Amino acid sequence: MSAFSKNTSRTWSIQDPVITNRMHGIIGGVSSLLVFPHKDHYKDDRVEGKIKLYQVESFSWLWSRQARKLINEAMGTFISLQDAVKEVEPDDYKSVLVKKCREYRSMIQACVEDITMCRECEGDQEELTASGQLLYKMELILSLIEILFIDKKPGGMILGQLLMWIRSHFTQCIEKKNEVMESDHPHQHSAYWEAVYGSVLQGRMEDARHMLSNHPFADTDPFLSIDELLRKMPFYQVYGGVSVAEFTVRWQHWQSECERRLQEGHYSTCHQLQTVCKILCGDQKTINNLIDLMDTWYHLMVSTLLFTCPTVKLFRLHSAAQDAIACVGGEQSTTPLDHVLLAAMEADILQVIKECQQVLDNTWFTAHVTDLLCHTMGQTTDQKFLPELRESLLLDYVSVLVSHCSLWQIGILYLDHLGPSGIAMSQTVLQRLPLTDDSRAHKIIQMASDRNFDSVVVGVCRVMGRRALSQGRLGSAIWWGVRSRDAAFTSHLAHQILQKYVVEGRFESSQLLDDLGPAMLLSDTLTFLGKYREFHMMYQDGNFRDAAVLLVSLISSKLAPEYFWPVLLLDALPLLKSEEPVISAEQTYELMYCLHNLHNHASKRGKQSSLENEATCSAFLEKEIDLRLALSNNLARAIIHEGSVDN
Repeated sequence: MSAFSKNTSRTWSIQDPVITNRMHGIIGGVSSLLVFPHKDHYKDDRVEGKIKLYQVESFSWLWSRQARKLINEAMGTFISLQDAVKEVEPDDYKSVLVKKCREYRSMIQACVEDITMCRECEGDQEELTASGQLLYKMELILSLIEILFIDKKPGGMILGQLLMWIRSHFTQCIEKKNEVMESDHPHQHSAYWEAVYGSVLQGRMEDARHMLSNHPFADTDPFLSIDELLRKMPFYQVYGGVSVAEFTVRWQHWQSECERRLQEGHYSTCHQLQTVCKILCGDQKTINNLIDLMDTWYHLMVSTLLFTCPTVKLFRLHSAAQDAIACVGGEQSTTPLDHVLLAAMEADILQVIKECQQVLDNTWFTAHVTDLLCHTMGQTTDQKFLPELRESLLLDYVSVLVSHCSLWQIGILYLDHLGPSGIAMSQTVLQRLPLTDDSRAHKIIQMASDRNFDSVVVGVCRVMGRRALSQGRLGSAIWWGVRSRDAAFTSHLAHQILQKYVVEGRFESSQLLDDLGPAMLLSDTLTFLGKYREFHMMYQDGNFRDAAVLLVSLISSKLAPEYFWPVLLLDALPLLKSEEPVISAEQTYELMYCLHNLHNHASKRGKQSSLENEATCSAFLEKEIDLRLALSNNLARAIIHEGSVDN
């Protein structure tokens, strides 16, 4: 079975004869497909070996090293945007959204610079080139979306912003100008006039004037005339204090002057200056003939509008785009990127998002762009679909993140801002993440605790506790068990520790047992274990009387498991032999009663069964006579001592 990738032109094959002819597949995620044989194959008795299930995943650009910086930084901007829109008034949304949009753009530009540096050093040049082109498209689209939808200017005038958009993304004319001006004789350079035309087409009139001033004939009338026209060309400034009507009058007067001088033959001696003047006059044929200097139809469109309709508004932009496309070959010559830009110029947000998903091989861009657009115009009557679309695309993006071993935490932070669906998915993700080690388990528990996902915390602790138990790490297991609040499991672990103590005579993770605190109340066996450890601490500190009281209470309370009774009785032996009686007569009777019960149980089920462990059995039998004698002597001493005290 083969899988083909159009973008990379590579084919991957699954070498399995069982699925050579027929197969089934189900969607296993945003970019995952589960493939398995058709049922007729695995019912065939002639098929040998195991039937396998294959998971086919497409490689996302998000996994590349160049994308990590973008993912991490974008997460901070996304969260700060969600917080900001909750705090500011709706009238102030625009400034916040413009700021955040530019933060996204600056992140993309920083990634482009990093890739440029990497290409100069080392690395997979093909992969770096593809990443650079992808980032360029993302920034180009995002900057246009900012102009057309987010940072709208009063009056709807957009040419000034479009001109800056073209200048920032098409810098060939600047590079060509610098190359020309660095030569010994700029006017003799083969690209001299191309640099002049390119500067004029981008409205860089000062650059064009500077290059013309370096021509040997710069002081002649034709050059001085064109310099004056370039210097006097009016540009509309939204906040310049000039009304649209007044600007239109000025611009028409200036262009009439350009046409008059061209008709009067001011530039008949220099056809290059004639070409410059025709551009200023908005001559469509001349501008179209210079298409090689503009690369794309949208560069041609902006340059044409600059000299034909400088007060163009958004609703007329689409027709201007269609005219430009017709000049460069028509619809058949357009690319998927062109379709995105066209949809934006038609102000069709839904189509913009659809086309972006076709152009870009990752969910990062569409998720963040939709989030920006939702906050910009999600409440308008004709854009009611945006909130639901935003949530869906962000969930898709998160699905990709949480499937990665080191990006899942970022995905959880996104889910905090996606309402009930985000909470539900966050809980599901934390439950299903592989618990590869203790460090990851602690991270999952911390994130679940911060979100009050108690069931997730309990589930993770149970899994880690059982894993620690299977590895023989009882101390770690008891810690996880206590954290999970699982009474049955902690009781089982407490039994394991007690049984190990019976065999080895020492505690597993004694420091942990000393710090159990109220957690010891989780189960009776754990309570006994904690209290028995407390008895040892008292005995080691020389507090024999309190230790004796605690020991007898542990015996009389019946908290101790039956197999541990001999250990408790043997622990009482040194206390019974102390110089002064520390065990009262009543407590001595309790010990005698326990010894009696131990023998009754032993006689019913057999001593070996009762005492469980051969070594414990042997130790107890050796000291049984000594224990009985000590009990008798202590009883006598206690009665005498208590009688003397009473008298």
